[in-house]
Amino acid sequence: MPLIVLRCPPDLGSVDVNQYGRLAQQHWQELRPGSIAQLDDLETFFTQLGNDVQDEVRARWTAQRLGTPTVAGESYLERAGRLRQMRHEAEADVLRELVLLPADDDADLTDDPHLNEAQVVQEQWREHHLHELLAGRSAPGDFSAAERERLRAGAPARLVELTGLSDEALRRQGLL
Repeated sequence: MPLIVLRCPPDLGSVDVNQYGRLAQQHWQELRPGSIAQLDDLETFFTQLGNDVQDEVRARWTAQRLGTPTVAGESYLERAGRLRQMRHEAEADVLRELVLLPADDDADLTDDPHLNEAQVVQEQWREHHLHELLAGRSAPGDFSAAERERLRAGAPARLVELTGLSDEALRRQGLL
């Protein structure tokens, strides 16, 4: 019997994209069309992003579960509810860091009364270049040591790792 591969329309990606990849693609189509237009291969990008999100959620949830002591006298349903809440919290954190990124127009940044114009420009620069690193259109070696530090400042650890800006990745490349 022949193998049949089903594919969705090009703007929705293929069936290989998991729920996180689909969520990212929908979010980016709506709020980050400029970023999507810069991607060379949507299917590969959102498949990889979805897999990375899934792996990170699993890793954080596992770490939380193992690091949380058992509650004495807790019923099965109470424990299941507590573990489910931990998973939802881990998932929400990872989605905020890697998927639900601000809109291309950076309205959130420009409307923030706590940021001056120079800080808005700095944040826009960081977001743009972190996105370029994630998409594989640039590499950490394309930036000076000072620029790499600006990119790393305040970025979530997983994003630093995914972009190749982690200490380990920079050492392997001879950049640290």
